[in-house]
Amino acid sequence: MPSRTAEPVQPHLAATVVLLRGGPDGPEVLLTRRPSSMAFAADMHVFPGGRLDAGDSDVGLVVRSALDAHAAAMELGGDLEPAVAVSLHIAALRELFEEAGVLLAEGPGGRVAPRSVSLARTALVGGDASFAQVAHDLDLRLRTDLLTPLSRWVTPPTMPRRFDARFFAAELPPGARVSFEGDEVAGHAWLTPAAGIEAMADGRLAMWLPTSTTLQQLEHARSFEDIRARLSPGQLGEIEVDEVSPEVTRIVMPAGGGVAGQPVCAYLVGRRRFVLVDPGDPTGPALDRAFEIAAVRGGAIEAVALTHVDPDHAAGAEAVAERVGVPVLTGPGGGRPLPYAVRELADLEPVDAGDVALRAVPTPGPRPDHTAYLADDGAFVLTGDLDGERGARSIPAPADAPAWASSLERLATLAPAARRLPGHPPEADPV
Repeated sequence: MPSRTAEPVQPHLAATVVLLRGGPDGPEVLLTRRPSSMAFAADMHVFPGGRLDAGDSDVGLVVRSALDAHAAAMELGGDLEPAVAVSLHIAALRELFEEAGVLLAEGPGGRVAPRSVSLARTALVGGDASFAQVAHDLDLRLRTDLLTPLSRWVTPPTMPRRFDARFFAAELPPGARVSFEGDEVAGHAWLTPAAGIEAMADGRLAMWLPTSTTLQQLEHARSFEDIRARLSPGQLGEIEVDEVSPEVTRIVMPAGGGVAGQPVCAYLVGRRRFVLVDPGDPTGPALDRAFEIAAVRGGAIEAVALTHVDPDHAAGAEAVAERVGVPVLTGPGGGRPLPYAVRELADLEPVDAGDVALRAVPTPGPRPDHTAYLADDGAFVLTGDLDGERGARSIPAPADAPAWASSLERLATLAPAARRLPGHPPEADPV
């Protein structure tokens, strides 16, 4: 991640497009490499995207959008003003056209002459034409309806350059090819999401968390229709806070993995020295609430613990760690899909943080790295997804049913009377 800054800066609105095409092993995504000379994200592999420009709100573009402003806002979960929402959709189309040469638009009769598109793109990249001028000259209908919103990411307040970015997915149109002009792209690759994660884990590709997490979210999708049906946002809910006991506060974060409508239960465990478990919402307000609760009680967060590294549980962890300089703890193998350092806990290893004693209990099944956290006094156990409730807007990996059954049996033996605190609402705690 970039270096920290003492004074938080206001994040810029931005749009990012995950471009997909069919491949022999399933959908492939386009990753571009930024040049080493860039001041921001040098040598990082990213998806095409950039900040919202004033021109993206040009009325001449808005009237050409296939989605009207209200529909664009609903697509994003309803937490933005409609005018801003449609402008972000337009920004996504513009960035994809500028960076990869792919135009999600149609002219009169449903097509645009390829040479006209090429000339318009060169003029746009060279600063000789605006996107509004290109749309006017080619009489374009902007296919904002071909974008499928995925997630929202807000750069932590410790960073010197901050973005509030909406991630979209789009299919490469039939017959289209990517091309690159200017100096913002030093290379590119089409990879399956799984191959991209492995390349990052092996050190062959450098990524930041929003990129690697998006690959995780797409890893088990079999088609673009699968992505649209199962991963797109829903209505953004409220942050809910519930004092489970004097030692445990549940914070229902409304956008696990950055996906509106996917609530995840984070737990602040402690009296004054806290461990924050499963802060899966990277959008900011829910993380702020956790810090506020700790501060009101005269304490501080000393560590983040993850029951597993699926995005809906893990996406906010790095932001917390960066903000206050604390470690992120996972179960065995949990660090591999993450682009930052973690400490993997062994079987029954104590969590060396907080003033409520916890132990890690590896509970594979939902994921190989799945881990429960058991209070030493047996009063409660944080079970993550072990009780069967999964992310509402996710495509998880196929479960290991025998391992899952063994994990449930072991946990019942270790903690027969413990209150089970799962990772997603609605919760059905045994009395």
